[in-house]
Amino acid sequence: MTTTPPDRVAGWEAHFAAGRGFRRPDDRELRLLAEHAHPSPGHQALDIGCGLGGYAAALADLGYRTLAVDWAEASVAAVRDRYAGLAPGLTVRRLDFEDACAVAEHLPAGTFDLVTMRLVLAFLTDRKAVGERVRRLLAPGGVWLVTTPLTDRLPERRRNIGMTADDITDLVTPWSHCSAYDLEPDGLHCLALRP
Repeated sequence: MTTTPPDRVAGWEAHFAAGRGFRRPDDRELRLLAEHAHPSPGHQALDIGCGLGGYAAALADLGYRTLAVDWAEASVAAVRDRYAGLAPGLTVRRLDFEDACAVAEHLPAGTFDLVTMRLVLAFLTDRKAVGERVRRLLAPGGVWLVTTPLTDRLPERRRNIGMTADDITDLVTPWSHCSAYDLEPDGLHCLALRP
C-alpha cells in the first residue's frame, strides 16, 4: 500500500499552518474550467490537494457540491475556518489520495462529475494509480481537470514542481478524450480528461 511519506506530509503541514498557499484562481481560469467541465448546479466535485481551499470555494461558487480533501490537517482546518459559510456546498476532510484503501473506503465510486487536481499531481508518487482511482470516482460523463506547471517552462531550481512532456503523455494515454489549454503563455497547463 502506498501512502504519502511522513516527511512530505510534515512539510505541507508547516506550509499550510503558516498560511501559505498558492495562487488563487482568477476569473479567466474559472471561465476556462466552465468551458471544459460544463458545471451544473448540484453536480458533485472533488478537489484533491485542496491546500487553503481557494479553488474548492470557487467550485462551490460555480454551483458544485464540493468535497475538498488534503493530506495535511493544517490545510483541512484552514478550509473549515475560511469557508464555513459555504457549507453544505463545500465540505472538507483529511484524506491521503495516495492511500488506495482510504480512498476506496471514504469516496464512493461513480460519484463525482468533476475531479480537480490543481498544482498537486506532480507531488504524487504513483500517477498511474492516481489516474485509476480518479477514473473509478468519476460519474458517467465526468471530467478530471489537472492543472500543473510544465518542467520546460520552469527555472531549473523549480522543475521538481512540474511535469515533463513524457509525464503528460503517460497521464493522457489511458483516457479517451483530452482537451488541453494554458492559463497564460508559458504558464500553468490544464488538461481536461474524460474516460
